[in-house]
This record gives sequence, structure tokens and C-alpha cells, in this order.
Amino acid sequence: MKKLVAICALVALPIAISSCSSDDNSVIRKPDTYVGTWETDSLFYTYNGREMKHRFKEMPGGDDAITKDIMTLTDDKAIVVETNKKGVDQPAIQGAIADKVITLNSEDPRHTPRTIKAATDKKLTVEYNIDMRGAELPVTVTYIRLK
Repeated sequence: MKKLVAICALVALPIAISSCSSDDNSVIRKPDTYVGTWETDSLFYTYNGREMKHRFKEMPGGDDAITKDIMTLTDDKAIVVETNKKGVDQPAIQGAIADKVITLNSEDPRHTPRTIKAATDKKLTVEYNIDMRGAELPVTVTYIRLK
């Protein structure tokens, strides 16, 4: 009888311990989800054969240069709010997401389609083209999750 009680206790112990886990109320995200609110962090590109990296907020340009980009993404929609060097927020730009490509509803030629390359809990990687010094340049932009 003592052996039976010991065996039952050994079987019940792991079940009891695992059922009391403290992660019951944590937010569950798919590992590759892009849904959330993101702020630009860094920009990567190749120029004349040299690989370059800038903090997005340190991008060169005039007063109208965009130094911050807040992007809110759902499964199929996007809202982008850009801030220029003067600290002025531009009007929100609506967009759609299909097959991980963000297409913004804007006549501005700077708003080219953006392709989502990777997403984790903390970082989003997007590729798109920008106009830099008169040339169209493919860039990779990383974003950090705000929420």
C-alpha cells in the first residue's frame, strides 16, 4: 500500500507543479507576428559598394526629412504617422497589408510598398525604396515594438 501511495504521489507531483505555472495570464503572440505598434530604429543600405547603417532619427536631409515613423499594423491594415526634423507629425497615412506587403494610400512618391521581412516580439524588419540624393535606394529599416 505504501508503494502505491508513493507511485501516485510521484505521478501527481509533476502534474500539480506544471498546472500552477505563472504564465497563465501572459500575452500570447505568434512568433512571427507583425501586429502591433512600431517605431523606427535603424536604417541599413548599400551605397557605392559600402554597407551603411544609421539611426533612423539621424537621417541626413532638410527640415522635411522624416526622422521618425510610427507604424500601427493589424492583420490587413496599416497606419503610418511620420515626424519630420522639425518635430512636426505629418497626417496619418492609411494602408493595406497583403502577403506581408504594406501598400500605403498616398500619392507621395516616397511612400513605396514596404515588404515585411521578419517580426519578433521586439523587432520588425521592413524593406522598401527611398529617394536619397536623387537616386532610388533599397533600404532595410528596423522597428522596435511600442505595444
